[in-house]
Amino acid sequence: MKRVTIIRGLMAKDVTEMFRNRFVAAMTLMSIVIYAGVYYIMPKTIDETFEIAFHAPKQYESMLKKMIEEEGEEGIELKSFKSVKKLKNKVEEGDFNAGVVLPDDFAQKLLKGKKPEVIVYYSAEASKDIKRAVKLILEESAYALTQQQLPVDFDVKILGEDRAGEQIPPRARIIPTFIVMMLFMEMWGIANLITEETEKKTLNAILITPARVSDIIVAKGLVGTFLGFSEAVALAFLLQVLKGDIALILVTLLLGAMMVTGIAFIVGALAKDIMSMAGYAMLGLLLLIVPAIAVLFPGAVSSWVKAFPSYYLVEVFDQVVTYGESLANVWQNLGILLAFDIAVFWIGIIALRRRFQ
Repeated sequence: MKRVTIIRGLMAKDVTEMFRNRFVAAMTLMSIVIYAGVYYIMPKTIDETFEIAFHAPKQYESMLKKMIEEEGEEGIELKSFKSVKKLKNKVEEGDFNAGVVLPDDFAQKLLKGKKPEVIVYYSAEASKDIKRAVKLILEESAYALTQQQLPVDFDVKILGEDRAGEQIPPRARIIPTFIVMMLFMEMWGIANLITEETEKKTLNAILITPARVSDIIVAKGLVGTFLGFSEAVALAFLLQVLKGDIALILVTLLLGAMMVTGIAFIVGALAKDIMSMAGYAMLGLLLLIVPAIAVLFPGAVSSWVKAFPSYYLVEVFDQVVTYGESLANVWQNLGILLAFDIAVFWIGIIALRRRFQ
């Protein structure tokens, strides 16, 4: 009971000290308000322009573009690629809704009444409407070339995980980024607190009392995790994402709060002063933000992003909130996130013990 009382006292002191810092308090409040405001300002709908990449004989490309212009087709943009590989990469990265590869003898086969094989690549999030539109464009172009309704074999390939019918508005994509940035503010607050107490010799004074190093670490760990979790939950509530499997969302946010607290321990242990703390904190932000960019811009980063602990936080949160996935589909990533949390926390504790002694 004595240890519990000491830890409670240290926690109360930490919370008071954190919010006594006007910069940390103001930035925390402003972050919640600004992120929520930006979210509601962003468009609810997606861009309905069809962007199609083509690899085809030159005479067919020019004919297709001319046909679209003459028929007044709006919302369709075409771009030619000489390399099929580059075309596939651009479609997979989400730069185009579809990629169409026509064989060199496409027109000749149509004129002879044969079935040319047309390979159509779709981005993972292409809707059924986009697929129907692309097929219609190809069929109309075939008719324009031959003045006959000729059959064409379409070999459809989905690049990435098929998310047909699940077009995601920009403001929904940015939610994981806002959550990560909110957690970063808590990481900054705890790291700043540790650095200030070290500079001002406050920790030395505390250790003269019956409080132990372990009590200080436990108190800061609980405060950091609780504040990070509660602030992330508050933002999630304002962004209207606390729906569906709420328990799974809360567990994910809790693990995220634990992760940033562990990172804050490492930053606080390494920093010699406030300036160096800010530098190390920016590195921490980089670790957090890169996976969030992968959600905002699919294909913008490679598989190496999985080496970042925050990748599993962003991935689970995005899958559960954006696509409504259940525990059965995300438990592996959730387990990896927990393992990372334990490892980061353990490293942070060891680093702080060495700093305090």
